[in-house]
Amino acid sequence: MSTGTEIIGIDTDFLTIPLKKPLVTAAFPIPAIDTALVRVRTRDGHQGVAWSFAFGRGRVAALLQLVDDLAELAQGADATMPEALWARMSGAVGFVGRRGLAALAMSAIDTACWDITGKEAGLPVYKLLGGHRDRVETYASQGLWLDRSREELVEEAWGLVEEGFRAVKMRAGLPDHAEDIARVAAVRKAIGPDVKLMVDANQAWDLKQTLRMAARFEQYDLYWLEEPMPHTRVDDYAAAASAMSIPLCTGESNYFKDELLTLARRRAADYLMPDLMRMGGVTEWMKAARICEGFEVAVTPHLFMEHSAHLACAAPNAVWQEYQPWWQPIMALPPAFDDGCLVLGDRPGFGISLDEDAVARYRV
Repeated sequence: MSTGTEIIGIDTDFLTIPLKKPLVTAAFPIPAIDTALVRVRTRDGHQGVAWSFAFGRGRVAALLQLVDDLAELAQGADATMPEALWARMSGAVGFVGRRGLAALAMSAIDTACWDITGKEAGLPVYKLLGGHRDRVETYASQGLWLDRSREELVEEAWGLVEEGFRAVKMRAGLPDHAEDIARVAAVRKAIGPDVKLMVDANQAWDLKQTLRMAARFEQYDLYWLEEPMPHTRVDDYAAAASAMSIPLCTGESNYFKDELLTLARRRAADYLMPDLMRMGGVTEWMKAARICEGFEVAVTPHLFMEHSAHLACAAPNAVWQEYQPWWQPIMALPPAFDDGCLVLGDRPGFGISLDEDAVARYRV
């Protein structure tokens, strides 16, 4: 029997959102934000909005093809029963593997369904999920890249503090470790002692290098050192976490709750960073957060602030939302920012309103 919340269509758009200048990390340069925009439509007229992305148009093209394939499976499902649909999609992709592109495709559909569920209930998603707070502290992640000179880092870091951020994240992982140290010293001096400073090495080092760099970073009072080693080296993360005085953060490259469970159980980091795409959407992200809560480990959402801030506000063990405005060019109304926090109101669902002219402008 059909209902008003029955999915009658899933529309996709391939967007390339330009950056003012390419971004540079220790892993790879980022020339643009290639995005698979997904909109789920229901019989009663609700529309859920979400997206996944990849660096490279060919990869996004493959992602979109998988989303379109899962869209056929989702046709006729009840959008307000995302658990049932998630299980159905997970079973369908089992043969090709649930991680990788499959997780990214599932995430966009699942997250869009949670948007619809909130709209159907007349509640913002963070309240639908339990509601622990209505605002979350953010750290500025939109600057301080590896291609900046020390002078540019200082100017950019101070500018972010002037904008109201009380925490900033910079990148490390240069071949010259002494230069990494000098750059961290310059940023710390620029922002002063009261602003939190995170450093992300984007998996550039091995265990010995991580311990050596952490010891040299100690005098700069880092809030955390993020993903210094390849994310698969769980033993090394556990060893580093027990040896370092600087808190360790990892998890953004891991998939699904079972991998977060392994990290939490091993005490492999002080902060775990579940990524909405790699978790396969809201459904699995919240399970991963609850698992971490059971082990008394804090979580901090990776990217997707327009959606993930709701998850952070629903999870008691969540701290800090990464502020990365990559998708702001397609927003008709940006998230509310006040005193270093993203502030969530009472708009149903995720409260996202797209600028359709911008969507058309960036469509591939």
